[in-house]
Amino acid sequence: MIVNDILSQKGSDVYTIFPEATLYEMAQQLLEKKVGALICTDRSGGLIGIVTERDLAHAVAHFGQSALDMTIAEIMVRDVVACGISDEIDILLTVMTEARCRHLPVIREGVLVGLVSIGDLVKAHFGE
Repeated sequence: MIVNDILSQKGSDVYTIFPEATLYEMAQQLLEKKVGALICTDRSGGLIGIVTERDLAHAVAHFGQSALDMTIAEIMVRDVVACGISDEIDILLTVMTEARCRHLPVIREGVLVGLVSIGDLVKAHFGE
């Protein structure tokens, strides 16, 4: 099974956020969209980072309530591990384990076309 199979089943919605948005705005969007990660993009839609619930929790634990006024740019992961639509699930499970990441942006011809989570890959791997 490949990434495209997962996206055809779950859809290719990707929720994004700009680097100047605050962590408070991030928290609101995570809650509203019921997701665990947001892709940080520039104004032209280019991938520049990723932020997750874990990043938010670490910032609040380290900086307290003032973290909510920090910007996404201050905490986002800039060295993003991504995948392509034809990548195989089994290989990506290994990649995610080694990279210690839980979300992979899906890129096709330089354009962000989806997002898969470790849960998506495990579900697909076991045929659930």
